[in-house]
Amino acid sequence: MRLAAAILAAALAVAGPARAQEAVEVAATPIERFDAGTPVGARYGELVFLGGLKLSSRDPDFGGLSGLRLSADGRSFTAISDRGNWFRGELGYDGSRPTGLTNVTRSPTPGRDGRPLQGRRGFDTEGLEIDGRTAYVSSERAQWLTRYALDADGRPDGRGRAVALPKDAASAPHNAGFEAIAVAPDGGILMIAEKHLDADGDNRAFVVGAKAPFSFAVRRTGDFSPTDLVRLPGGGYALLERRFRPPFSLHVRIRKLEERDLRPGAIVDGRVLMEASLGQTIDNFEAIAAHREGGSTVLTVLSDDNFSALQRTLLMQFRLAD
Repeated sequence: MRLAAAILAAALAVAGPARAQEAVEVAATPIERFDAGTPVGARYGELVFLGGLKLSSRDPDFGGLSGLRLSADGRSFTAISDRGNWFRGELGYDGSRPTGLTNVTRSPTPGRDGRPLQGRRGFDTEGLEIDGRTAYVSSERAQWLTRYALDADGRPDGRGRAVALPKDAASAPHNAGFEAIAVAPDGGILMIAEKHLDADGDNRAFVVGAKAPFSFAVRRTGDFSPTDLVRLPGGGYALLERRFRPPFSLHVRIRKLEERDLRPGAIVDGRVLMEASLGQTIDNFEAIAAHREGGSTVLTVLSDDNFSALQRTLLMQFRLAD
């Protein structure tokens, strides 16, 4: 027992403390137009453009941001990168316009064994949901859903715990699993696959971790793939989707799904709130969050730059039009 304890202690020492955090300085360049005809305050689709930021940092671990959640007032954020880093900080505003990030910290996300996920192959942390003092993280390569208790600073408080997935979910294709997760209406987590298709070519979806788990499907149209999901403060869900056709064709779309349509065996569709291409200011948007501001719902989208010099980390905000 003493030898085993010594080996475990040595392994944890090599891995580093799972809860260590470091300050990260992030520069923000304002984005004043979504496209030539859409300045701040103008309508685009069913949304109103509120402004955006191009984010950059000298920290080599800043980037790859694939999951995002904001506090109820939109002032605090939590983001996760596909390398297993956990980011926390504050989002500043001038009125309704985002101006920059402050007090940003980075810490490693612990795995189910308590050791940091950072640098470990096969996990590719993608989806993030926060429900009170509990967080959920999806990994689309390992096809895992992991639950974390959060400490008072909003960081994982110890090792993650597995959330059981049905066989049909765990068998999702490599690198095409569950980037889109959100809290379900009646408890548990709603998961929509990026490209795990049923016999009709629609995206498989599941409610897991609930008293009555079930499966359904989300209608796949235009070859768009779900990349994130958020439950809206006023009810329903905003589904972020992406279509990439190499080498230079990129489209993003946001659809609204209604809660009343979520039931076992259903095929759920939703109206398009906006669709954009490279004619607009977009990048590889993989994260979406929602909060209330002045009685309106604000959507925030964030791009994953894949740690590539050819891509950008963009944060864009839109208000649902009245």
